Amino acid sequence: MLSSFLFVIGLLPLTSGLPSGENQYEQKEYECTTKTQRKSWVNFTSTEKLEYLNGELCLMSAPGKTDIAGAKSIWDELQYVHIAQVDYVHNVGAFLPFHRYFLSVHAHLLKAECNYTGPIPYWDEPSDVGNITKSPLFDAVTGFGGDGTGTGGCIEDGLFANLTLHFKEDQTTSDYCITRHLNDRALSAATKENVATCLEKEKFTDAWGCLEGRPHVAGHGGVSGTMMNPALSPGDPVFYLHHGYLDKLWWDWQSLNLSTRLTDIGGNNTASFPGFGPGGPGFGGNPFGDGNSSFPIPPGFPPTNGTNPFPFPSRNRTVNKAFTDYFNDGGNVTTLNHTLWSAGIMPNITIGDVMDPRSGFVCAEYP
Repeated sequence: MLSSFLFVIGLLPLTSGLPSGENQYEQKEYECTTKTQRKSWVNFTSTEKLEYLNGELCLMSAPGKTDIAGAKSIWDELQYVHIAQVDYVHNVGAFLPFHRYFLSVHAHLLKAECNYTGPIPYWDEPSDVGNITKSPLFDAVTGFGGDGTGTGGCIEDGLFANLTLHFKEDQTTSDYCITRHLNDRALSAATKENVATCLEKEKFTDAWGCLEGRPHVAGHGGVSGTMMNPALSPGDPVFYLHHGYLDKLWWDWQSLNLSTRLTDIGGNNTASFPGFGPGGPGFGGNPFGDGNSSFPIPPGFPPTNGTNPFPFPSRNRTVNKAFTDYFNDGGNVTTLNHTLWSAGIMPNITIGDVMDPRSGFVCAEYP
C-alpha cells in the first residue's frame, strides 16, 4: 500500500489531492440554499427511480474529472477514492464522517455532471430482512438488477449488467464485472433490534463501533460479491444506498441529542486490523477467517471463479504516513479537524464540515 500510494502523491497535485501539513481546512462556509432530499428507495416513484438509475449510468460513462491514471470514467474515480484509503476509512473514527462526505461527493457529481435533480435514495435494510431477493432494490427494471449468476457471480440483468469495472485492490486496472450473491442469512444482522441497540449508545465512539459492526456488515454481506470487498465495494451502485442508510442511522443517533452530538467525535485514525468494523467478535478483519468468525455464512458461500473474491487486508500492516501525516489531528485520535479527501474530485474538507448534514457541504435532509 505504501509504495502504491506514493504513486498517487506523484500523480495528484497537493492542492487538489492530499492536504499540506497546515491546518487550512478548518470549518469552511458552504452555501446551502436547497437541501437534497434523502429518502428510502421504496418511497421513490417509478419515474424517480429511472431518473436516478440513469444518473448513475451517466457517471459510469462520463469522462473522469481528474488525471488519475487508469480511470476511464467518473465512476472509476469514485471507486479509486475508496480503494486508495480503504485502510484509513474503516475501523477508525473517521468511518462515519468519511462516508457522509463520500456520499455527498457522489450526490454532487450526479447533479453537476449529469443534471440529476431528484432525491438521493437509501436502502431501508430492516424491511428486507428475510426476503432480500424480493426487495424492490434488486428489481431488474426499476431497480439495480438482481443476483449474480454462474461460477463468477456476475449480475446479468438490469441496467448495470454490462458495466465493466477497472480498478483492483492494488490500484492497478483489470476489467471485471459487478458480482453479487444475495443472501438472507447475512442480511439478518440488519434487524431493527440491532439498530435500536446502536441508537441507545451514549457516546459517539460506542455508536460508531456498533453501527460499523452488524448494520454495516449486514448490508455488505447481504449483497456480497463486489459489495463484500472492503476496497472495491463502491463499484456496485447499491453501495451508495447502503451507506446512505448507515448515514441516516448516524443522523438518527445525532438527532437524539443535537446539543452534544453535532460535535461528538473520537476514535483512532489507524486500525490494527482494517476491515469491516469493530462491532463485536467476527465483525473485524476477515469475517470468514480465523475459525471463530460469527459472520452468518450461507451454504456454498462465497462463490468463486478461481480467485479470492474477498481479499481482506492483513492485520497490523505498516501505517502509511502519506495519509496519517496529513490528517491534521495532531495525533492518532480523530478530531473535528480531521481531513477528508477525495483525490481532487472535490476539495478536501474536515470532519467538522460534515457533522451537521442539514447545512454546509452536505446540505441534505432525511424525512
